[in-house]
Amino acid sequence: MLTSSLVELPDHATLVAASGGHPVVRWDHHQGGFQRAWSLGGAAGWTVQGRRGPALAAVGSAVEAGRLVTAVLELVPVPRVSIPVDAVPYVGAALGEGNDWDWFWTTDAPTPRPGEQAVRPLGPADDADLRELLRVSSPRTSAQPGDPNHVRTWFGLRDASGALVACAAKRDQAPGVWHLQAIATHPAHRGRGYGADVTAAVTRAGLVAGARAVTLGMYADNDVARRMYERLGFRVGQTFATRAVVPPR
Repeated sequence: MLTSSLVELPDHATLVAASGGHPVVRWDHHQGGFQRAWSLGGAAGWTVQGRRGPALAAVGSAVEAGRLVTAVLELVPVPRVSIPVDAVPYVGAALGEGNDWDWFWTTDAPTPRPGEQAVRPLGPADDADLRELLRVSSPRTSAQPGDPNHVRTWFGLRDASGALVACAAKRDQAPGVWHLQAIATHPAHRGRGYGADVTAAVTRAGLVAGARAVTLGMYADNDVARRMYERLGFRVGQTFATRAVVPPR
């Protein structure tokens, strides 16, 4: 039993302190979404209500995060966990399939790009074009037009013919934080910097509007996107493994 090593935390401020001010805890979570949280050594974990239901997230060193997740799962059954990739071997519970992904953040405006001026907010009249763009360019994204619970604003860039060639979605992750989703460029128009134009424009808009940080996530196998985000000044805050929890028999 590892539960005796756990310390349950009362609020978000205590969670931030226990995590050592980890950027994921500061910028991706907040008191309004606080449920339960724990620390174990230098690791911190918390439960969230995600798009696919309840989940347990954790940050910290591989060994300590794995021990924390193992201990919490003895207390709180959840169907999914999001933990540091290198912590997976140290979780003493059966984990199933999932994805590896990177969480990025920035508090600095990117270097201006010439194409930013063409980026515009999109409205309901653009939904059909957005759906088609996402279908061909980003079929794994969970963000879709017409979903106001998860997307606050869509932005897009059209070429000289009027075709929608790139897009990004913005939602309010935590108070004062803009989270970007569904950053996509049409396959026929890649290599022209359109994705960077949209990302830079929306990042700048968020910071100008007073956002304390702008964050985003991407699948870990997308090296092209990784290079683009890093050029725009985003930093990797955590490389996560999201896995299903296999119920004990």
